Amino acid sequence: MEQLSGTSKIVVDYLDMSTRPVGVKLYKQGEDVDGSGFDKPEKRMTFCRFVREAAKGKNYLMKLENLDCANAEVSLGFREPKYVKIEPRITEHTAALKIGPVDGADVVMLILNAEQVMTLSILLEGVKAEFKGNMAVCGEAMAQVYNTGQTNVTFLCNGARIFGTYETNEVILAMPTRVFEQLPAKMGKFSSLGKKAKDGLAHLLLKLR
Repeated sequence: MEQLSGTSKIVVDYLDMSTRPVGVKLYKQGEDVDGSGFDKPEKRMTFCRFVREAAKGKNYLMKLENLDCANAEVSLGFREPKYVKIEPRITEHTAALKIGPVDGADVVMLILNAEQVMTLSILLEGVKAEFKGNMAVCGEAMAQVYNTGQTNVTFLCNGARIFGTYETNEVILAMPTRVFEQLPAKMGKFSSLGKKAKDGLAHLLLKLR
């Protein structure tokens, strides 16, 4: 994982994350899109795979021609649904998505395990988990959070597990960037929930046994 700074470093250290937070910035049709400094996708991939690779350090500028998932094309606003109602979805006409940097993002996604989600739920005084087991990263993590401005947890879907290569113990907690930026202050207030603090307590309890 790349060297992190600022809020991302604080969050990663506090939760002991193995990947970095991923920011997703949506550009509507007609808006200027600057792709300098971003990795050019070498092949078409699913959106969940783009997010997975970005969590490892990649920075992508993703357009419709880079996307390999019909459901994500609709959920992310690149196409309109033709025959069936698909929800959640972004109804604005999307031109491109920047996937990777947290700065300037609309939505921030964290790949977490159950314990890490529990810790964040305490810091945020509760989080919702609305999921149906399909269109998880594109719909439940991106579109729903973008539309509602509310944090959401998705337990992912078969497509994310297979094509996105997510592990069976991983879920995604997605939040608006404004909520992400508030985390360091909350983590300072509840420092005892941090990984280092819990490790220290465990070590102390072992010494007292």
